[in-house]
Amino acid sequence: MTSPPDLSRLNARGRWPPPDGPRVAIVGSRRPSPYGEAVAEQLAADLARAGVIVISGLALGCDAAAHRGALSGGGMTIAVMGTGVDIVYPAAHFRLAEEILAAGGALVSQFPNGSLPRRHNFPARNVTMAALSDAVVVVEAVQGSGALITAEAALELHKEVMAVPGSIFSPLSVGTHALIRDGAGLVQNARDILAALGAQQEVLDDPLKATRRLGFELPANRDGLLIHLSDVLTVSAAELARKLHLPISEVLARLTSLELDGAVRRHGAGYVRALRRAKERA
Repeated sequence: MTSPPDLSRLNARGRWPPPDGPRVAIVGSRRPSPYGEAVAEQLAADLARAGVIVISGLALGCDAAAHRGALSGGGMTIAVMGTGVDIVYPAAHFRLAEEILAAGGALVSQFPNGSLPRRHNFPARNVTMAALSDAVVVVEAVQGSGALITAEAALELHKEVMAVPGSIFSPLSVGTHALIRDGAGLVQNARDILAALGAQQEVLDDPLKATRRLGFELPANRDGLLIHLSDVLTVSAAELARKLHLPISEVLARLTSLELDGAVRRHGAGYVRALRRAKERA
């Protein structure tokens, strides 16, 4: 992996450094299917509404969809560029870049002004995207794509890597399915990403904000164990005990308490979080 640059010395246009808060990179194919493009845009919009900073690479396809989604969600988005920040590439995204800046986002680059879009710039740019992010979400990717380079860099930097499943008949699903097979988190919606980020501290601290932004709320009992559970993927008590370095007896006792409170539920040999829709409690 190319070593990430000193993030404090990136060149930038717009709001930089960004405000505190979780950052998620959404990356994928430059030639996505309509499904992939729609998913990238929807995930970005939902994350932006939840206060997450959305990072992508200003490229054609999924990158542009992620930036557009973040803008439609009223959030901040950062474009990490493989050129100088004074050269928008592709040129067709000049207006999108201006919209990012006008909405309070940023264009950033490790390359000096005047740098042209050289092929070798983009793998390095992908490493920078991973370094700036708390998690990387891959929407669609063929084998050997730039999106997978970003995911690989994220793994080496000990960042969360997640992927969106797709059609088994599509070559665009080969990369994402390989990531999921190898242990990447499966993404069905923005809640899965927020759960992987630790359910986002703001949401944990303010259930009313969760209701307003995401349409679900956490139960009154907010045991910290909840942030290690997904509402989709089953986690066993033994896995939680290993992850948290706690005695399994303590983990089981806390899970039982949460289950009685309706915060978690058993599913097969493990547990999932039981987020309750706000409209069901109205």
